Amino acid sequence: MNPIRVIALVLLAAAALLLVLDVLQSMLSNSWNGVALGYLWSVMSPLSLQGFQRFIEDSVSVLLWQKLLLPILMLPSWVLLGILGLLMLVFGRRSQD
Repeated sequence: MNPIRVIALVLLAAAALLLVLDVLQSMLSNSWNGVALGYLWSVMSPLSLQGFQRFIEDSVSVLLWQKLLLPILMLPSWVLLGILGLLMLVFGRRSQD
């Protein structure tokens, strides 16, 4: 099996798990509280998130961080992992020769 497809399936499984956890958490709290990817990143590796932010702001543009990347990091984690997994699954297909 193509390694890109394996990674895609792992991302889709993680997205499904995070969606189930978000739904269960929301049912218990009676409000939607999706876990943002930025939050997960900050919990797992805060220094790498800070380093990435510093790199983008210093090397590329502060506006890129504030207007594009920060709103993306605020989306629910399952959305981003699911989209990335689907894209990798589609583009990881072998061509039919």
